[in-house]
Amino acid sequence: MMATGISIQRGIIVGGLLACATFSAPQVQAAFGQCAPISGTHGFSFLFSPVLTDPSQNVVGRIIKNADGGNWNLPGSYRVKCECQTRTASYVTAKMLLSEPVFSSGGLTYYALNEYLGVASEVFVAGYRNEFIAAPFTNESNFKTDMDGDDESCASTPYNSGARGRIHLYFRRPFVGVTTIPSTRLVDTYVSVASGVKSDVPVSTISMSGTVTVPQSCVIDPQVVTVNFGDILTSNIQTKGAMPPRFTPEERTLTLACRNISAGVKVSLSFRGEADGSMPEALKTSNRDIGVMIKDMQGNVIRPQSGRLPIDNFQYPNQSGSSRISIYPINTTGQLPAVGQFNATATIQAEIQ
Repeated sequence: MMATGISIQRGIIVGGLLACATFSAPQVQAAFGQCAPISGTHGFSFLFSPVLTDPSQNVVGRIIKNADGGNWNLPGSYRVKCECQTRTASYVTAKMLLSEPVFSSGGLTYYALNEYLGVASEVFVAGYRNEFIAAPFTNESNFKTDMDGDDESCASTPYNSGARGRIHLYFRRPFVGVTTIPSTRLVDTYVSVASGVKSDVPVSTISMSGTVTVPQSCVIDPQVVTVNFGDILTSNIQTKGAMPPRFTPEERTLTLACRNISAGVKVSLSFRGEADGSMPEALKTSNRDIGVMIKDMQGNVIRPQSGRLPIDNFQYPNQSGSSRISIYPINTTGQLPAVGQFNATATIQAEIQ
């Protein structure tokens, strides 16, 4: 048994009064040359919704440059006040707000956006520089040292740093369909008018949201699989769990034609139908004593509600594959079935994992 509590020990405290001295340290001054937004940090946000139709893009390690498609090109500016007497060049700093770097290549660092994707950012530095610079970066000059008319001064100058940029994607793992990107802050930008000085307040913050879609689909051929068991004597199908003696199961080939399935993505067929109440591994028919068994070519039962048929020979280059099934009727109750036709229906669909 565990006991909890507080242990208090007695002791003798020996001491005396000491003279107290108060020390005052000189107050640290913020470096001169900082800039701050006059109306608070300006927010830029853009929608990011690429659709990737090439299956070679949806693989681990794949990089897609300029995936934003120009969407990070936003209107609007904001006014900034700087500590200066005469105008000098502006120095821009971009701070990444995503914290987990997952890959670096070509001067770009990709940060985890979610379990599937990493993202790298480039921020456009205007002025006389007019260049995209990979974030994060510090103290990058815009090379602009003059003022344009009465609209620019140390007390108030329009800026649009953060309004333009580029997004690059890195695939951490392949995925199917759509992955949603909630509103995510990517970069804070800072401006100063003194080289080496980083301002305390960001002039702008950049956010993105949206979706990344990898459309994938498969078509099953034939669209309708019809099986006719022919005439069966009731006396030949009255043993529970058994098909009629000397009955040859029907076999069918199911062919898949797919689109945008990348290597490593598994494709299978699933079956959805009503299970027989007496033998749930069999498909229910309109005759209460008869069910239909479906098996793969290795003899494994494909259950009507959760069964999967693997596509073992899927060819990624031509996006196709096939599989075969064996189908036969069985008695599910041990009772003599009623005379008459029976039928059953199941839905087969492609599953992409």
